[in-house]
Amino acid sequence: MHIAVTGAAGCVGQALLPALAREPAILRILALDRTPPALPPPGGAAVCEARVGDLTRLRPEDLGGVDTLVHLAFQLMGGHGRRHDRAWVRQQNVALSDQVFRTAIAAGVRHLVFLSSAAVYGPWPDSPQPLTEDHPTRPRFPYAEDKVAVEQALRALAREHPECRVTILRPPAIVGPHAHPLLLQIARGRFYPAAGEQPVQILWEDDAAAAIARSVTTRTQGTFNLGAEPAWSLRAMAHHQRRWGVPVPLGLIRALHPLAWRLSARAGDPGWVRGLDGPLVLDCTRAREQLGWTPRVSTAACLERLRH
Repeated sequence: MHIAVTGAAGCVGQALLPALAREPAILRILALDRTPPALPPPGGAAVCEARVGDLTRLRPEDLGGVDTLVHLAFQLMGGHGRRHDRAWVRQQNVALSDQVFRTAIAAGVRHLVFLSSAAVYGPWPDSPQPLTEDHPTRPRFPYAEDKVAVEQALRALAREHPECRVTILRPPAIVGPHAHPLLLQIARGRFYPAAGEQPVQILWEDDAAAAIARSVTTRTQGTFNLGAEPAWSLRAMAHHQRRWGVPVPLGLIRALHPLAWRLSARAGDPGWVRGLDGPLVLDCTRAREQLGWTPRVSTAACLERLRH
């Protein structure tokens, strides 16, 4: 198998490349990003190659011989520069993703894997528990809106090209050594939203990478929820291992976070705090039964790894 990975230098990409390189069936990995990704050390069956460049210039000949494309590249709003321009971020996430998919199909790629997000479900105060993949998407902030739009574009493309398999993965917040700084701060810190009693899920980055690798090697198509179990509240996470925790009023978080978002991309999309009043619990039965994937790192183990 010959695999191409977009956004290979990103948080998930840094965990995914070694996971793919360990798969005996994968002979070549093409890592695509604007910045040079860290490639796995040589020695496995796979030949790893990095190409640095903008996806807007991706051409079918760049993907010659590739049979599977894993699309991780995605823009987050916030910080300096054009990331405050909603129209630009939307174009980068939705229009460019569609362009990449069409380029891949033109190159002969017959399996497209997209890393979406559990944020497509909301969360909302009335969100059911647990959520199956058949539950309607109800995005609550721009990041989730773009993920839904890319999913829709990908499904439309699959209808145009039934010879191409499509896999959509919906993980919750992915934590680990390469995770977004805001997620690490929340997981490691003692502060939590005063309304943080709603159950949520997280996922260790190696488990996310294993799910992607599993979808690649099995060529299983469909939409799959991913998540560590059991679901915990943010309050329970803060108090894990008998730590003391400090509740912060949700109104104060919502008031201050947009300012931090203006100053640094490390603060994350301000829309994320809107979901702190709703549960986000995923039913991962389909991934277990059809992908043969089960997370190895529990919620408690995720927190313990981050704090040691």
